[in-house]
Amino acid sequence: LWSVSEQELEEYLRVLLVPVRECGDIISSAISSQTNVEIDLKVENKEEGNSSSVLTQTDIKVEKHLIAGLRGKFPDHKFIGEESSSETEELGNAPTWIIDPIDGTMNFIHSNPLVCTSVGLTVNRKLVLGVVNCPLIGKLYSATKEGGAFCNGDKIRVSGVVEMSQAMMIMELPVGASKQKKDVGMDNVRYILDNAHALRAPGPAALDISWVGAGAADGYFSQSIHSWDMAAGALIVQEAGGSVLDTTGGDFDLMSRGIVVASSAKLAREICSFIKLLPTPRDQQTPVHPL
Repeated sequence: LWSVSEQELEEYLRVLLVPVRECGDIISSAISSQTNVEIDLKVENKEEGNSSSVLTQTDIKVEKHLIAGLRGKFPDHKFIGEESSSETEELGNAPTWIIDPIDGTMNFIHSNPLVCTSVGLTVNRKLVLGVVNCPLIGKLYSATKEGGAFCNGDKIRVSGVVEMSQAMMIMELPVGASKQKKDVGMDNVRYILDNAHALRAPGPAALDISWVGAGAADGYFSQSIHSWDMAAGALIVQEAGGSVLDTTGGDFDLMSRGIVVASSAKLAREICSFIKLLPTPRDQQTPVHPL
């Protein structure tokens, strides 16, 4: 097992923030100069919907910049990235950076400012650090294990909402997905329309999750995102006093492709109780309970 001191964790965060902010500049520059063109279709993701199957040159550029910046300082660390295959077959005990260079690629293609970079760090398969940076709206969310959650350096807390009738819910709408995924999505939307205070679909999962941590929304769930979408945000919500569960109501599993985050345990349980489940291939077969 690896041991990481509080001082080392602070150093990891300090080092990470340099390339994360530089990547924010890359994203801002590309979106303002309209160089955010779609270059590839991830055919293997087509059934999951249009937003899962787009890729741009900037996604690749940002991920390379992040990994180069971190590998230069921490040569013995591992990496799992959305646009690059992971170096290890399955997540192990070694410090592993889990990276989504551009979460919200569909927003990026449409010059919508809700675009973020998400970076989580696991040690011994437990999340110890998370950063979600949304450069175009000037919000940088961060958390360290047992160190609290922050936005732009100010401490954040969940709203504490416990009733669905008072909750602003966030979810992704499965545009262009398979019929099964659209049907499940519409069943879940229908419950929220009948029972919640509000429903929003901003786009990037990492930002959606961070907003729950910051008290800017009360509940979020997804059944088809990946470890790199969830890693940083899950720790941010937990450190902000929120509830993080698997979609079945069990312990959150980073490799399950599903997550429920909420402002309270009661609200999280209600979300789990109404979700119509969608069978989704896992990111890896071995469960990882990182919180």
